Amino acid sequence: MAAASIIEELEEVISRGTSDRRVETLRRVTDLFLNDADRYTEAQIELFDDVIMRLSTAMERAVRQQLAERLAPVMSAPKTVIRSLAQDDEIDVARPILMLSAQLDDKTLAGIARTKSQEHMLAIAGRKTIGEKVTDVLVERGDARVALSVASNDGARFSSEGYGALVERAKGDDTLAECIGLRQDIPPYLFRVILATARENVRKRLIASTTAREKVQLAGAIAGVADRIAVGTATSARDLTAIHRAIVVMNNRGELGEAQLKAYAEAGKTDETVCALSVLCGVPLDMVERLFIGERPDPILILARSAGLSWPTLRAVLKTRPGAAGTSAAGLDETRESYDKLTANTALRVLRFWQVRESSAKAS
Repeated sequence: MAAASIIEELEEVISRGTSDRRVETLRRVTDLFLNDADRYTEAQIELFDDVIMRLSTAMERAVRQQLAERLAPVMSAPKTVIRSLAQDDEIDVARPILMLSAQLDDKTLAGIARTKSQEHMLAIAGRKTIGEKVTDVLVERGDARVALSVASNDGARFSSEGYGALVERAKGDDTLAECIGLRQDIPPYLFRVILATARENVRKRLIASTTAREKVQLAGAIAGVADRIAVGTATSARDLTAIHRAIVVMNNRGELGEAQLKAYAEAGKTDETVCALSVLCGVPLDMVERLFIGERPDPILILARSAGLSWPTLRAVLKTRPGAAGTSAAGLDETRESYDKLTANTALRVLRFWQVRESSAKAS
């Protein structure tokens, strides 16, 4: 048999064969594997894995690159060989494996992204699908090319932390901001951050790319989030100074907490709810007022998560907002899903941005 004949040569080739003979044997073994790759048993594939690994060790770059290009698209390719080629320091060897091989799991890809070059990460960013554990590392360690590539990849999935970090990187980068804004899976609260921080021309292109129904929502988002957090764009007809002062005193006495906030909200005491939310979040009262009156609940989710509020308390708070938009059963289900996905770190990062923006506006 051809397989038996080739296997019998291996020990001699590996121990005493010339470089050219080793390359030729590697080519023949690889050909033998590829000819029936989809028919071999797991045990047979493990045998090929061992043989190809032993033959390819210390081969010159061109040989390893050719091996990688041949094995990368094969679903049943030998796993040890694939992982070795994927971790090769030579990007020309690693690239086809990193981009195409289905044998690499998220743990392996994340490990390579943490330790290898920007070119390795760029190759990973081009995969057909990328899991959250991997994109977290790409966003954290990757350069501008990597960030743009993974943001442009429709098959990439991001954790709440990863998405928040990606949006943070987009500040001042019009190309990245537009790319993120065009993604279909971007959470609404982060989309509004993109709109609030993007340049006018980017904002216009994002609106122009949407359907008519979405344009209405986006127009409201621009008028709502971007304008509400700008100083002076909304003024209160009420003077909440006295209420706010009384709630500050309660807080200093240790009498203010989530339970009291929920009680205010459930009693329909909007002014007290706004003032208590301001104190608990450590956010200026006028800023909470502006965020509170918007059409969408997203900014309140940011405040609530930063303060560590539970969903029942947030739900009660949302129902006290003017008009109580988005408090239908379906609307609340959607909002809760968004809140569950929102992490404290992401909320605090967005909140810090709002505070810096407000301070800068006041200083100017």
